[in-house]
Order: sequence, then structure tokens, then C-alpha cells
Amino acid sequence: MASQTLNLYFKSLSNPLPIGQLNIEDPGRESSVCYFVYDSGWLSYGYSLSRDLPLIPKVFKTDSSHPVFGFMYDLIPGIGARKATKFIYKKDLTNNQLFLLSQEVLRPGAVGFKESTQAALQYKEVGPCALDLERLMMGHLNISDIDSLYRGLSALPGERFKLGYQSGKNKNFISKFNIPDPQRNLVIWEAITLSLARRMGLQTVSAELTSMRGMDTIISKRFDRTTDGHPIGFASARALLAAHDDNHSYLEVADILNQDGAKPKMDLLELWRRMVFNMCVGNVHDTLDNIGFIRDGDGWRLSPLYSLKPEPISIPRRHHATAVTDDCDRPDLSKAVEIAPYFGISQRKAEALALEISSFCAQNWEKVARDFQADPLEIDNMRKAFEQLDL
Repeated sequence: MASQTLNLYFKSLSNPLPIGQLNIEDPGRESSVCYFVYDSGWLSYGYSLSRDLPLIPKVFKTDSSHPVFGFMYDLIPGIGARKATKFIYKKDLTNNQLFLLSQEVLRPGAVGFKESTQAALQYKEVGPCALDLERLMMGHLNISDIDSLYRGLSALPGERFKLGYQSGKNKNFISKFNIPDPQRNLVIWEAITLSLARRMGLQTVSAELTSMRGMDTIISKRFDRTTDGHPIGFASARALLAAHDDNHSYLEVADILNQDGAKPKMDLLELWRRMVFNMCVGNVHDTLDNIGFIRDGDGWRLSPLYSLKPEPISIPRRHHATAVTDDCDRPDLSKAVEIAPYFGISQRKAEALALEISSFCAQNWEKVARDFQADPLEIDNMRKAFEQLDL
């Protein structure tokens, strides 16, 4: 396949701002080499897209072991787009092919590379698309409108099935759907855990649990869009750190705020509290993809908390996707307190906060679950996720 050269730009409120040029040598090959160079203007007023692309006048190159630049992780579509394109093209596409096909209006954040030629999926189309999505998830061949379905899937990253669409005057939403799980209804328990976090005072995505054509779904308002639908700069911790594997810690995430945070004191406290909260609710899927940042002026702000998946695993058997430190990926409150000064928190205050969070989660999770009318058997199955931690 011929090489592809893309002119990247930032979707500012006024005119698009050139970021730089990305060249993909062979999009049809998974380990294809990529090249990138910043635009001279972006070098003056922009910011580094990721750790592997410092803001300097240089032609950067990937290698076969790390074939994409860090910022591209947020732009590579996820499982929904993979399954839809396999249905359309009768073969698996590479990450770069998925990236090139993705719909501009749906893509996370404000980095663009082509004109938006398709309108966003509209709310009135979501119902039929949800039925088609269920068929796609189950591997059925009788999908009624694959083109509309792909419009709602094409640019959304992640390993959960979801649709992106607009409702009303450019209001942007994402509906995340359930997938079969032997232990619990994933969508309901994500809603429960988000509600618990919100009641505890954490900043969470604005989300609502509902049913769509008989399927449970969480509808969340996109936080990377303004009230009138304009894109806002977004990046995950994986993208900013150019993390090609999962061997990373919250200390490295804190570095993003310490080095380039718009309001580091406020966000470091929030990040530390979220780390402890994840320990207390068994959210071992706290991957770098699920820690987001919003561009605010000349720095990054921690995005609202999203994508929670508590696991009913006993405390001694838990290992978090993002470690507390390089040598500890366990739900260890003592270790969290030990590193608290790096987040601008005294150890005395951290001890009190850690016990407060642990106690709040242990005492309130079941009430929140019953408020959401969770199945009683599932509540019993999930007790291990919310076992109280001690220092």
C-alpha cells in the first residue's frame, strides 16, 4: 500500500492551526514506520503531542518495536470499529488503516487530519444502530445498516462497545453498551461505581444509566466537546507518556501535571484520591487509557473520571493496571500514603484521606447498588470488590 502523508491540525475555535506532518510509510503493514515533523508555527505557540515528540524542529521516526507515536494511541479506533471494518472488508485492518478511515467528527480531542465529509450519527438513528451493534457483538451477519453503524463506531477507542452521536443542538454523547459477563452487568456496575465516586466528591463524567431497545447502556456527555459541540484538546496518559506497555505508575501520571499542568495543586490531589478510590472499589482496570487530560490554556487539566470496572477479586489477588509505584501494583494504602508528598499532600493528611475514602466506599457501595436496583445475587458476588482497606 502506498505511503500516506497527513497534515495534522488543531481544531481551534477560530481557524484550524497547523500542527505538523505525519507520514505513514505503509498503512497496510502493522509495524509500518511513521515519520513526524512539527509545523514551524506550532513550534512557537503549540505544545508537545507526546513524550516521544518533544517540541523541537526535527524529523521524528518510529521503529518496528514501537510503530506509532504516543499521541496516535488516542486516535486508533477500538473494538467496535475493528469488528465493523472486518464485516465490511472481510478482513482485519491494521491500526493505521483504522486510523485513516476514522470519522473526523467523532474522533477524540481536537487533532484533525482531513475534512469532515460525513455528518455525525443523530440520536434518532441510535436505536436501530444499537440493534445492529448487538448483532455485530454476537457475530451475526444480518446487520441492516452497516454504514450508519460504522458512523457511530469509526473513531472511538477502547475495548468496550459504544456509539458516538449528536442530540439537539450539537450536543455530543457516547452510549456504552453491555457485553456478556458471567459475574455481573458491566454497565450497571460502572454506573454504580461512577455514582459512588461522585457522591464521594470526585469529578466524574456526566452519565446516566438507561435502556435502549432492551439493552442497558450508559449515556455520557462528551467532556472533550464544548456546549456548542466544538472539539476540546484531549489526551490520555498513555498518549502523553508514549506508553507502549502497561509498566507505568501513578507517579509518572503525576509528572504530567507537575511538569505541564494548568492547575497542578488541585489536580494532583484529585489524581491521588482517584488512585485510592480505585483501590477501594476493585477497579484494577485503571489503565493509562482511562486517565485523561483536557487542554486548558497553556497546560493540562485532569479530565473527569470515566470508564470504571470494579472486579470481584479479593484484595491479596488484585494487581492494578497502573501501579502505585514501580515496585507496587497492589491496593496498598500505606504505599499510597508514602508517595502522597509527590502529589503535594502531607502524609498526615494522606492517612486521614485514605481511611476516609476506604470507609466511605465500604459503607456506601451496597446502598448505591440497591438504588440502581442491581440484582441481589450480583451484589453478593461483588462484595470482594468493595472490601474495606486499612493502613
